Amino acid sequence: MSKTIEIFKDGSPQLEELEALVRELTCPRCSNFVYNTGSPGTKSQMQAKAAEYGIESWPAVTLDGKAVSPEQLKKGKVAEIVRNLFHK
Repeated sequence: MSKTIEIFKDGSPQLEELEALVRELTCPRCSNFVYNTGSPGTKSQMQAKAAEYGIESWPAVTLDGKAVSPEQLKKGKVAEIVRNLFHK
C-alpha cells in the first residue's frame, strides 16, 4: 500500500537530515513531496497545503494528509513513526 509523505521545511541545512531520513524510510511505492519556503516554485503551493492541514510552523511532516506532531519531530521519533505507519 502506497503512502503520501509531505515534508514542509524552511530551507535550513539542518532539515536536509530530516528529509533524507524520511526518504530512506519510505517504501518505493510511496510518493514524497518536499515544500520549501526558500523555493519560489513551491512556496504558494506549500502555503496552501499548510493551511489545508492546519500546519503553522516548520518543520512539519504529513503522512496521508495527517500532520505528525511537532513534539514527535522534536523528540526524534520520526523514524519510529515512519516505520510504524509505512509498514502496517
